Amino acid sequence: MPELNDSTLAVVSLLYFTILFVVYYFHKVVSKPAVHFQRNEINCSLLSNFSILKENYFPTLWCFNRHLMLILLLYRDYRSKPYIYDKIEELRMKDGGITGLVWTGLAPEDSKLAKPIVVIFHTISGDEQDVKNTLHHIKTTLDCIVVVCIRRGHGHLPLSTPVINTMGSTSDLKEQLAHIRKRFPNSILFGVGISAGSGLLARYLGESGSSSVFRAAVAISPAYDIEKAFHRIHPMYSKLMGQRLIDYFLERHYESLSQLPGYLHVSESKSIGEFQDRLHLLAGFESRKEYYAESNPINVVKNIETSLLILNSKDDPICVDLNVIENLHWLESLPNTILVRTKRGSHIAFYEGIKARSWSDRLICEYFSLFLA
Repeated sequence: MPELNDSTLAVVSLLYFTILFVVYYFHKVVSKPAVHFQRNEINCSLLSNFSILKENYFPTLWCFNRHLMLILLLYRDYRSKPYIYDKIEELRMKDGGITGLVWTGLAPEDSKLAKPIVVIFHTISGDEQDVKNTLHHIKTTLDCIVVVCIRRGHGHLPLSTPVINTMGSTSDLKEQLAHIRKRFPNSILFGVGISAGSGLLARYLGESGSSSVFRAAVAISPAYDIEKAFHRIHPMYSKLMGQRLIDYFLERHYESLSQLPGYLHVSESKSIGEFQDRLHLLAGFESRKEYYAESNPINVVKNIETSLLILNSKDDPICVDLNVIENLHWLESLPNTILVRTKRGSHIAFYEGIKARSWSDRLICEYFSLFLA
C-alpha cells in the first residue's frame, strides 16, 4: 500500500472531519420543534395550519452553539445602524412617571382603515433599538403598524419619578395600551414580548384575563418564575447582566435614585439575581416579597385567556430549560396556550440558514397571520 503524502493526509483528514461534523449537525442540532399544548379544537385548528412547526429547524451551520449565537446577536446589534421610526411619543403616567410609544408603519388613513397593530415589549435593559430587526420583519411581512412600548427609565426617557422596575409595570402598560386603543379604536392588537418583555406581557395577560386587548400574543424566551430564574442564569452572563443593570439604571439615573434607601445595597450587587432581589425599595415596594408578588408573572399566568404562543430553547443559558420543565404541568393545561421548544436557539437569537436569519421572527409572523386569514 503506497504511503500518503502530507497533502493527501490533509485532504483525507479534512474530509473525515467534514463527515463527522455533518453527521453531528444533522443528528444533534437539526430537529423538529417540540410542541406542548392542550388538545382542543382551537389549538388543533391553529397547529394544522402552522407550517413552520411541521418542518425541521436548521440552526445556522457556522453558529449553532448557544454562546456563539449570543455573541453574534450582540455584535449585530452593536454594528447595525439605528432604526428610523415614524413617531416617538412620551406619555405622562398618573404618578408623573414618563413612558414612551415608538411607532413605525404609520400612515394618515390608518386609524380609519383599522390596520392591525403589533405591540412589542423590549428586553430588560433595552429600548426601541434592540427590537428593530424583529420589528422590521413583522412590519414588512404582515403589512401592519408596529409600536414599541418603552418602559420608564429606558432608552432616552427621563426618570421623572424615582421609581424603577426592570420587569416593567402593568399599570404603566395599561395606560400605554389605553392610549393606543384610543388612537386606533378599530384595530386588532397583537403582542410580542422579548426576554424580560415577555414577563411584562405575561403579567398583563394574567391580570387581564378575558379583558385583554390582544387578539393573540407571542412570548420569546420567557423566564417564568423570575424569583428563581434570575438565580439560574449562567454565571458569566449573570455577572455581566448584573453590572449592565447597575450601569444602565443606577448610574444613568443617579440623580433620581441615589437618595432612595436601598440604592447603595442594589449598587453592590454582584449578579443579576442579587440585583433583582435587592431592587424592591427602588421599585416602590416595602419588601422583596411584596416586589415579587406584584412583579412576578408566574403568580398570574394561569389566568391567561388570550391566545398565546411561547418559544423557548433547551440550550438557553439565560432563561434555562429547567424553568420550562418545572412549569410544563400547567402550561399544557392552558386552553389557549401553545409552547414551542427547540433543541437549539440560545436566548432570543434562534438563527437559521447560512445568513443567520431569525427563525423566531418567521414564527411570530406565521402565528399572527393565522388570526388575520
